[in-house]
Amino acid sequence: MRNAVRRILRLAAAAVLMTASASKAAESADANVTAQFDAANQLYEAKQFDKAKDAYDRMVKNGPLSANLFYNRGNAQWKLGNGGAAVADYERALALDPGDQQARVNLDFVRDQTGAKTAMQQWWEHALEAMDASSATVLLSVCGWVALFCLALVLLRPEGRTGPIVTLTMSLLVGAYASGSIWQANLQGTKAIVVAKSAPAHVAPADVAPIADVLPAGSEVLAPETRGPWTYCTLPDGDRAWIPTDALEKVKG
Repeated sequence: MRNAVRRILRLAAAAVLMTASASKAAESADANVTAQFDAANQLYEAKQFDKAKDAYDRMVKNGPLSANLFYNRGNAQWKLGNGGAAVADYERALALDPGDQQARVNLDFVRDQTGAKTAMQQWWEHALEAMDASSATVLLSVCGWVALFCLALVLLRPEGRTGPIVTLTMSLLVGAYASGSIWQANLQGTKAIVVAKSAPAHVAPADVAPIADVLPAGSEVLAPETRGPWTYCTLPDGDRAWIPTDALEKVKG
């Protein structure tokens, strides 16, 4: 039993070291694109919004991606009159950094201006979105290892179990929240945004089919299934309908 516990502890230490190395690599990669980002921002400040957008487009294509990159491109899209595309970029910024309040303010502003339609969210959905998927994954991993540590202590030291048991319970609760955040992020990962000025949602994949709703630019749909020129998706009111594929842009992918 003791040998098994020691193996668990060694694996936990290795996992922590691997996580730290990955973080440093990510920071280094961000530093390599500073000059390009500054040049694109200067074009924006000079009110050359089309050229600034093109520069941001190249950075998005080549990577790495960041919340600031999508936020700035969203601003350029709005200045060019592309409200739906601006919403899509603000959503991407928030997917990478849920705490980006300026991106959220701009998102709400543009949606107010376009009259975009979105699904009503419950309080617990907002709570789960407070953490991005990457952070939730790391937190879930940490909670898992902490739970294993506590379980090992309970098995090795039958006396004085109260502390490890309380910590184990806390780890499981926090891990459950992290799991919920990952689930919510995966659900929101299916989100698509109307980038056309408006998009008719038909009950069947045909222009002559009855219209279930008309979605203004910046409206969101979920679980899009692309089938050629038509996409079958969930509308803000929860109904399923068909929207022209070229009127939508997925937030991820």
